[in-house]
Amino acid sequence: MKYIEKRKPPESLERYKGTAGANFDDLPSNVKSELKQQLADEQGDICCYCGKRISPDHHSVIEHLLPKGDKRYTHLQLVYTNLVCSCDGGKQERTGRPKREKKLFPSHCDDKKNDSIIPVTPLDENVESLFSYDDEGHIYGRTTDAQKAIEILNLDCSTIVHRRKAAFEAYSSLDSAFDIEWASEIARLKGRNKGNQYEEYCFAVIYFIEHYLAI
Repeated sequence: MKYIEKRKPPESLERYKGTAGANFDDLPSNVKSELKQQLADEQGDICCYCGKRISPDHHSVIEHLLPKGDKRYTHLQLVYTNLVCSCDGGKQERTGRPKREKKLFPSHCDDKKNDSIIPVTPLDENVESLFSYDDEGHIYGRTTDAQKAIEILNLDCSTIVHRRKAAFEAYSSLDSAFDIEWASEIARLKGRNKGNQYEEYCFAVIYFIEHYLAI
């Protein structure tokens, strides 16, 4: 996970909240579109949980940190600080495939979480320090709560592990071919590119560089 610094909510969402019977499932399309766009922008176009590249109109969903399906948190369904943008957790990849092929795209992130509550979230300022990675792309929780979040979101599933490993290997090959100033590269990865995006899996790549390359 990468820390998300929340912005002010979109004005269209705040106006809609003032209407009678306002609820998330009945969000007008224009309000939902603006909301999803801002959430994605806020996150630098990466999934709030795994770090995969997302866009508002491609394989992404608006996620409730405290689930709207749990009656205890229904009142938070339109509260902006309870909303983030997640990848669809492999749901699109599984659609229409035979059962044997669906296993190649395990459920993760929003699709796996469903109405569960994760004990650590991307809104925790120190969230990035709660996880570690090996050079094969596997993720580990440094605390009991972090490990529980990994299990709830299935962040160590084969799909994400393979993608993280590919991101790591890109840097391993660079390390053998070029004399890289790792401190500068880490600083770049901590920021956004010219498109105002974070690099995919940037927080995991930073860990990999710091613990496996810049030594």
